[in-house]
Amino acid sequence: MRPESLAATTRMALAFGMSLASYWTRGAARPFSASFAVTNRCNLRCSYCNTPFLDPTDLDLDRVDVLLQRLWDLGVRRLGLLGGEPLVRRDIGEIVSRARARGFYVSLNSNLNLYARRPEVFDEVDLVFTSLDGDAETHRASRGERSYDGVLDAVADLVRRGKPLIAIAVVNEHNTGQAEVLLRQAETLGFSVHFQPQCSDTEIVRGGLSEDASNEKLRSFWAGLLDQKRAGRPVASSSAYLGAQASWSDFRVSAFHDPDARCAAGRGFLYVDPQGRAYPCAYTKGKTRPVDLLQDDWRERFRGDTPCTSCNVGPMLEFNLLYRQPFSAPLAAARRIG
Repeated sequence: MRPESLAATTRMALAFGMSLASYWTRGAARPFSASFAVTNRCNLRCSYCNTPFLDPTDLDLDRVDVLLQRLWDLGVRRLGLLGGEPLVRRDIGEIVSRARARGFYVSLNSNLNLYARRPEVFDEVDLVFTSLDGDAETHRASRGERSYDGVLDAVADLVRRGKPLIAIAVVNEHNTGQAEVLLRQAETLGFSVHFQPQCSDTEIVRGGLSEDASNEKLRSFWAGLLDQKRAGRPVASSSAYLGAQASWSDFRVSAFHDPDARCAAGRGFLYVDPQGRAYPCAYTKGKTRPVDLLQDDWRERFRGDTPCTSCNVGPMLEFNLLYRQPFSAPLAAARRIG
C-alpha cells in the first residue's frame, strides 16, 4: 500500500471509531463516510437505474471544493465518488486529486466503458468499483448492447496497476445462475465481487422484480453465496450481509420501517447528490427533505429520523452491519462498501 493510501486508511479508521462511539452513545451525527454522486449523466441506460433521467446539472469545481471542505469538517474521511458515470465529467480527475489532497480515502465507481480514454483518472484512487452482472450476454441484457465493451480489459489493467477492485453484481431473477461465472472471472483476473439485490421504490432506481420472482429461489442463491464465501471464494460481501440476505422475507420490498430497529444512515454515513443536496442515504432520495451542504451544516439540520430502518439495499445494509456488529473486521468492511 502506498504511504499516502496508508495514511488515508488510518484516518478513515480513526473517523469510524469516533463515529461509532457517537452512534452508540446517541450523540451528534458524525458520519465517517459519504457517497458523492458527481453527476447523474451516464453513457449507459441500465434497466434498473433511474439516475440518467434525473437532473443533469453538476457542481462546478469551486462548489465541489466547498462541498469537500464541508464533508471534511463534518468528520468524513472516506469518500465514494459515483454517478451516473463519473468519467463523463471531463474534470473528474481534478475532483479525485482535490479529494486526495485533502486526505480522503477515495473510491471511484465506474462502469469502465470509458476507461481506455481516461486511465490517468485512476492514478490517485484508493479503491475501484465497477459493474458486472454475469457473462457478456447477461450483462448486456441488463445494461445495454455496448455495456460490456472493454470492461474486462480495464479490470485487468487496473489490477496490473495494483488497484484493489470490486465488481458489483446486481442480482435479480434473471442472473441467479451467474455467480460461478463471476467468481471464476474474479479468481482469474484478481478482483472480488460484491453481490447486491435489485432494489425498488426509490428515486434513483426503476423497475423491480417480477411478481412471479421466487423468494425461495433468491434466498437459496444468497445462502449459496455464503457457502462460497466460507470456502474462500472472492466474495467481497461480508458473511453477516450474506446471511441477512439469505433470510430476507420479500425481495420485492427493499426497505421498511421497523420501530424496534435503528438505522445508522445520516449518523454514520450519508449520500450527496450532484447538486450538493445531502440525504441520510441514497435510498432515501425523494423520500426525505435534503440538506443543502453548500449552505447548511448537516449536524444542525439532520434530525436523526429516517423513513426506513431496515433494508437489504447493498451498501446501506453493509454499513448498518458495521454499526450493529462493530467488532467483525470493521475496517476491511468499511473499505469495500460502495
